Amino acid sequence: MSLCTLTSSESDVFSLPNEADTHDHDYHQLVVVVDGKTDFDIEGKSRQLPTGGGCILPSENSHAFAGLGDNQIMVVNLPIPPQKAITDEEYEIVSRLFDQAAYFQLNPRLQILASALSGELQQYPNDPMLARACGNTLLSAIRHQLTNNKDVRVRGNQLDITKLDQFIELNLSRRVHISQLANFCFLSVSQFHERFKERTGMTPHQYLMRKRLERAQKLLSEGFPPIQVAEMCGFSSQSAMTNVFSQTLGITPLRYQKQFPKS
Repeated sequence: MSLCTLTSSESDVFSLPNEADTHDHDYHQLVVVVDGKTDFDIEGKSRQLPTGGGCILPSENSHAFAGLGDNQIMVVNLPIPPQKAITDEEYEIVSRLFDQAAYFQLNPRLQILASALSGELQQYPNDPMLARACGNTLLSAIRHQLTNNKDVRVRGNQLDITKLDQFIELNLSRRVHISQLANFCFLSVSQFHERFKERTGMTPHQYLMRKRLERAQKLLSEGFPPIQVAEMCGFSSQSAMTNVFSQTLGITPLRYQKQFPKS
């Protein structure tokens, strides 16, 4: 899925294969993991990148990479020399980001942004204006985070439920792992589980299921067919959604939907 970035170059949202590969290229590249985990090695420095993790790849650095199961990354490319879609001054500012290779972890706000942008790019893959705007936004926002050390990581002893809810809502149609939510909050899985239950009175799994159920109820009331609702809400199958409805609400999705008159 190709898109234009800050300088009318190409960028993509795609999955990495599980087999390791090595290459280099004559342009700078910014990589952000928007779902799952990946392995990267830049000039002998290896790192496993979780959702929200990323790396800066200057043009002269060779690198190896591999996906770890289901994954999705977004890349933004900056060609050398710059094309004239931006001014020389703008290019100089952005290109400083690529002075050296580096790994980073997006703060919660930018994780939400990256997830939303990748979703828009997949929804409208043939819109070059949207593609340029998304590439520009991600590149510029990450540049600001990485030049402001105080904003690189958040304190792990504070759970921002509002931001966590935003992240969950953006990713509810996918498989959301508890480890992703823990990474989002910069906590280990055990720390996240304990603090989340203290704050909400339920486990992360129970909370996710409640969010799926709430969205499913809304979509069913709007007339969407149950099989489509199950997919849109991240249930593994329609029967899995039916089981949750029956156990929680005492009614099947189809009977629930029949309570709402068709317009």
